[in-house]
Amino acid sequence: MNITSSRAKLVDLLQPGVLASFIVFAYFFRFLYQFLRARTRLASIGFLPGARFLCGPSSLLGQLIPPISNICRTRDWHFRLKHQLHKTYASDVVSCAQLFNPKSLVLYVADASIAKEVLTNRIDFAKPLKMYKTVSILGPNIVGSEFGEWKRYRRIATPSFGERFNKLAHEETTRITASLFQFWSANGEGDVVKVENVVDVFVELGLMVVSGAGFGFRFGWGDRDEPPQGHTMTFHKSLSLVLEDRFYRYHLGDKVRHLWKNGRQSTVAFEELRLHMKDMIEEHRQSMASGGEETADLLSNLINGISPERDEEQENQLLQDELLGNMFIILLAAHETTGHSLGFTLALLAIHQDIQEEAFNELRKIVPQGETPTYAHIMSWAYGLATIYESLRMYPPLSRVPKCGVNDKVFTTSSTDGKNTPISIPVPAGVDIMVNIAGLHYNPKYWDEPEVFRPKRFLGTYNRDAFVPFSGGPRVCLGRRYAEIEMLTLLANVVLKYRVTSTPTGQKETPEQMSQRLLQWHQGLVTVMPVKVPLTFTARNPDATRC
Repeated sequence: MNITSSRAKLVDLLQPGVLASFIVFAYFFRFLYQFLRARTRLASIGFLPGARFLCGPSSLLGQLIPPISNICRTRDWHFRLKHQLHKTYASDVVSCAQLFNPKSLVLYVADASIAKEVLTNRIDFAKPLKMYKTVSILGPNIVGSEFGEWKRYRRIATPSFGERFNKLAHEETTRITASLFQFWSANGEGDVVKVENVVDVFVELGLMVVSGAGFGFRFGWGDRDEPPQGHTMTFHKSLSLVLEDRFYRYHLGDKVRHLWKNGRQSTVAFEELRLHMKDMIEEHRQSMASGGEETADLLSNLINGISPERDEEQENQLLQDELLGNMFIILLAAHETTGHSLGFTLALLAIHQDIQEEAFNELRKIVPQGETPTYAHIMSWAYGLATIYESLRMYPPLSRVPKCGVNDKVFTTSSTDGKNTPISIPVPAGVDIMVNIAGLHYNPKYWDEPEVFRPKRFLGTYNRDAFVPFSGGPRVCLGRRYAEIEMLTLLANVVLKYRVTSTPTGQKETPEQMSQRLLQWHQGLVTVMPVKVPLTFTARNPDATRC
């Protein structure tokens, strides 16, 4: 009798209506629990105003539903808002919280003095290494490390990024740019060259420069399809596939990704990239052993810092996987970000013809007719560097820099409502912090008319703490000067030889529509990148330049 009764009760409990009620109550109590936890976290920062969402872009719900205000945010929401986020809540430090993930309380900082403190003070503000796992897929490296490990990597790599390497970058960029112009000419482009997407060209150029200057590996514009002997894939194709798939490989692993064709191809690309890098290492070792000239200082320093035994703990030595990991991160940072930044720069100059002509005229005063810009020439071209800086201000490769509070702190800022009311914000240990580079670069407190492309602002005085496209503090990008030299060299050669304009679409466009089309962007896994930049390069009058 009791057994029958128990079964009857169990059957009653399994009725669809009863089960639905249980599920609703379970979600209600979970919702309430998450709400109370989120409220507790907000209380720890004094209920600082800011953006509130139910879920983030990486959550399951965020993957299933489109972005809806106050429900789900996109990965690029902060860059779309720029400083408007801070203007809305009248503070250069605002909070961002997700109800379904109480741990995701983040302080967004667009105050220059606070940003400087966060980027400089490594004791109180550490790098959240969990966010950098996908850049360490080929081995530990300088970007995905912290504290003693990071110091060791930086100590080994820093000597490479000196004046000699910068000059080598200039020479390689000059050589490769000249070969690009010859490639265009050989393919019948003549005096008018239409490029479907200059970003693809500049990303490839950046890879060629860093491969030659940094690792002694050179390839030409026509060397795109045939893999070298012993390989099934070219170096640049394998690197491209690895960059595209690194996020999925880290989270899904090889076994899952082998279920589809692209996943299997990506696995091959990872192995091919390792082989290509090992070939570079071996060829460079043989060159050094035979007394050949060491032109790739970066690779030389990394190789000389290799430890032959895994259990050795020598201060100035790298393990084999550390060498590969640091080679990979340098290849990634040195070509992808510069290629994207150059794409934005040329797009802005195509839109602003008056600024393009001013850049040309300033450069013509420095470079005599008939000469190719030398290292000394581009170092003197202040207007060119100002143009690149202004492009980086408006379209920084990294739109934010994550940090994590290690100790309890207090931030002091002022309101953005014109009253400059002091605001004190408690920052408990464990709270995530984002230096909002986009918010900082568009903050009217530091930049007059921040939405306007105006390179001359960098020819005068400006708040250097409010300009951080390469991050800042001890972890500022090691290759900052290298990137500037490469971009300056390419820009100088292009501006002297060609007038750059937007390629017509065949339809009538207003200047605003053209600008919007050329400057379309999207948020990649790491960087902000142009969608597509179709440009036309028209040779200048030979009387103006014989470059």
